[in-house]
Amino acid sequence: AYSGIRPLPASDASVPGLISRDHSAPVAEPDRNRPFAVISLIGGKWTTFRGFAEEVADTVLGRLQRSRKVTTQTMPIGGGRDFPADAAARASWLALAHSETGAGERRLEALLSRYGTRATQIATHEPDDEGRLPDSESYSRSEIDYIVRTEFVEHLADIVMRRSTLAISGSLTGRDLQEIATIAGRALGWSAGRLAEEVEASALELEDRNLMRLG
Repeated sequence: AYSGIRPLPASDASVPGLISRDHSAPVAEPDRNRPFAVISLIGGKWTTFRGFAEEVADTVLGRLQRSRKVTTQTMPIGGGRDFPADAAARASWLALAHSETGAGERRLEALLSRYGTRATQIATHEPDDEGRLPDSESYSRSEIDYIVRTEFVEHLADIVMRRSTLAISGSLTGRDLQEIATIAGRALGWSAGRLAEEVEASALELEDRNLMRLG
């Protein structure tokens, strides 16, 4: 799961967005106080983490004078596993997913585009009416609950800004935010006070970062 934390290099940039996302793995060689080398993993991003991992593994294997025995270069992960590669495979996947979950094809298409083949995990637990959010109707309450329980959510802003497209799409409303907070609070055991704090903090962050003033 994506945690939203990135080890960026030290920089004089005025805002984090201006700092380079290039990655590096400098090696601090052993010295008289430390008899072993230290490899520091700096920078990188979600779209390059597997390539970065490969580079670091190659460095470690080289220093140990060992050869690679297993590679995950072509191993699909998460929702990429068994992902339908063409129109025919997609139609077949949708038909099978419908027979297994009872969800409609349009709903399965939306979930497949967001979660890959993990879409069936959400569709299986959605009620027949799918219990949509008040205004952002492409998201269901069950889907939000799934995000909260499986994606290491700590704050309400994690859900709307980092685990979904609700903020970036501009579809989020104040009613949606309150409903999402209620779902998260139920799953995470938030008190009424904590829930109110999360709503207020998220609304302020959305206004500051996304210029969204929720009514």
